[in-house]
Amino acid sequence: MHQLPEFRLPVTYRPEVARELLRHGVSARADVQPRVAYRFLRALMTFEIRDRKARRRELERFLGPQPLADYARQIEELRANYSLLRVPLGDWISPLP
Repeated sequence: MHQLPEFRLPVTYRPEVARELLRHGVSARADVQPRVAYRFLRALMTFEIRDRKARRRELERFLGPQPLADYARQIEELRANYSLLRVPLGDWISPLP
């Protein structure tokens, strides 16, 4: 995994970032490094992708090969749902006054 920057605590998350994190069950506290929240969010997305893959394999076990279109659409929806992961960590926090 690539190196993520560390920020001086306490940090103030931008309101839109805090809302997005909360939507995924992550509280944007001032004493939490953004890299920790990022890693949690990435792990959550990875878990959901693996779950979709497992469900697809299970379905194929019973019904045979399935078209990839539906699976690909689900993965794209998941990636869109975790769009915060594409935002640089420096943009997650408000600049210091």
